[in-house]
Amino acid sequence: MVIHFKLTNKDQVPTLNSIASKYPFEIWIQSEDRRYDANSMLSLYTLPFKRELQLVVEDGVASKDLLEDMKAFR
Repeated sequence: MVIHFKLTNKDQVPTLNSIASKYPFEIWIQSEDRRYDANSMLSLYTLPFKRELQLVVEDGVASKDLLEDMKAFR
């Protein structure tokens, strides 16, 4: 599953990390041709701001709550 979103400023990074950390499955952030671990605060701070990003999780995981959590970023 892919969720499209944007980070508008660095203050959103800890929130995104907190969301990703509470789920038992792997969550990745993709920007153009690069992939970042959403559980790594260091990698999240290297994400580009105000650009289209994709949050990526494996198909088949229970992601209804994740979709709800990500509403603030869309």
